[in-house]
Amino acid sequence: MTITLIAASFLGLLFVYLSYNVAKNRGRAKVSVGDGGDEQLQNAIRAHGNFAEYTPFALVLFGLLETAGANQILVLVLASVFVASRYAHGLTFGKFEGFNPFRYWGTVGTWLTILTASVVGVLEGYSLI
Repeated sequence: MTITLIAASFLGLLFVYLSYNVAKNRGRAKVSVGDGGDEQLQNAIRAHGNFAEYTPFALVLFGLLETAGANQILVLVLASVFVASRYAHGLTFGKFEGFNPFRYWGTVGTWLTILTASVVGVLEGYSLI
């Protein structure tokens, strides 16, 4: 599961950064629980939470695809797009007034990689029966 290991490692680095960003904003806003109505803290919390909601599921899918013997190039592409998408989304969350193209494409990339990995997983699963 080398592909999943490398993807998880890059994502782990981003998770630590997003966690630090929440802590930093909590200190700045002097809010220990909740968001205190502070918009920067709200954005940091949601960027971190959104990452935590999508990332574990995608990593499980990538690991299962690797273990099931799915095409390794496909898994590599899916994992790479997912990592790039999460970085684009997480690092720019709340940084733009109005439309944020990085957040938009980060969301699209996240959804498409999970959708594709899920479909490939169903197909791989049935081919193993």
